Amino acid sequence: MSSENQEVPKKSFLVFFKENRSRFLLIFIIIVLGLLIVIGLNEFNKKKSLKISQDFNKAKIFIETKNKDQALKILDEIIYKKNKFYSPSSLNLVIDNELVKNKDKILLYFDEIISNSKLDQDTKNLFIFKKTIFIGDEISEDVLLSNLKPLIQSNSIWKNSVSDYIKQYYLSKNEFKKAKEFDKSVK
Repeated sequence: MSSENQEVPKKSFLVFFKENRSRFLLIFIIIVLGLLIVIGLNEFNKKKSLKISQDFNKAKIFIETKNKDQALKILDEIIYKKNKFYSPSSLNLVIDNELVKNKDKILLYFDEIISNSKLDQDTKNLFIFKKTIFIGDEISEDVLLSNLKPLIQSNSIWKNSVSDYIKQYYLSKNEFKKAKEFDKSVK
């Protein structure tokens, strides 16, 4: 029994390292490769953002020099690149400078911006609201409410503006009773 209680000799760190050298080497290689991939992706995204920024500025110059077709071509590409800053800004430029006359095309641009997963919810809500305003007088009450009710029911920063817009919609249609009922339902 006394031989069973004998202490097992402790391995030194150096012996442990030598026995598991291949495992340590594999872990080290994985960490280095992971870091290189992260750094590479970061640099790729920076270059991609810089290119989009340069294209956006080119489009603005084309607008200033009255080369609207060239500007639209660039802005169209940027909208579909789903950049969280330049895609919405490109749509704003298209609308502000009336680069597209086809309302359906602009509504497709709005849908593209709204579907951009990189945007925060308040920016998406803003573009839902802007899309509704862009449709204008042609919008039916059902479409107006289905588009804007989620914004009113949320804690969106656009909640009050949307509420005022819906009330104004009813008032413009001389539907004073609906405007009053809507105002009560929101409070």
